Amino acid sequence: MTKKEYAKYLGDIIGEVIDLDVESDDLRHQFYGYFQAFMPNGTNLEKVFKPIKEGDLYYKRLIKIFNATKGIFNQLAAEGKSPAYFCPAPTQNKELLILNGEKYISNLTLFSKITGDQEFIDTMSQIKTVEILDLDVRTNKNNTNVIVYESISDWFIDNTDYEATIEVLSEAYYAINCDYNLSYYFQYPSYQQKIKFDVFEPYFKIWEMGYYCWFNQGKLVIGQ
Repeated sequence: MTKKEYAKYLGDIIGEVIDLDVESDDLRHQFYGYFQAFMPNGTNLEKVFKPIKEGDLYYKRLIKIFNATKGIFNQLAAEGKSPAYFCPAPTQNKELLILNGEKYISNLTLFSKITGDQEFIDTMSQIKTVEILDLDVRTNKNNTNVIVYESISDWFIDNTDYEATIEVLSEAYYAINCDYNLSYYFQYPSYQQKIKFDVFEPYFKIWEMGYYCWFNQGKLVIGQ
């Protein structure tokens, strides 16, 4: 199935919800927010991945976002509101947050060595602790976080098969929560031949618990 054929197939699944131009040179941006059409339960989501090789792997990952967010969706719907993004309710299990944070540090430390980016390797070697930030304030505008973010982005840019059919959905993945790292988790089947471990799984688990994380000097910060 070509990318244009797949784009038409995706449009047909949700019908008039999307105004699709299958002749566009860049189909990705037309699918920004596509997964939101399946809120709140993910009904018929499995159809999205039927034409994709090992599509069940992509489906099993993505259905998790609906399980994590349908409660909040239903609350907002009762108030006459419709969420634009997937946002789970925060939990209070700080011990589990710290465990996932430590695992994420470990994963990215290993991943940095795979990239061969010495600045990334050196930066991750300095990350030693996990901090839970109770305030709803993000302190992610710092040099440490920039190095990690850009190093991750550079590797994925260099190692993505832009001709692959599944690439039609790359913006849909980003639009889940405007988060590239989260999108990399859901697209892991596309990279598993190059990365032999699920590098962003703990990142996803932190998000699933209603939190975000970023790096600052010497630490991983987890907050809302």
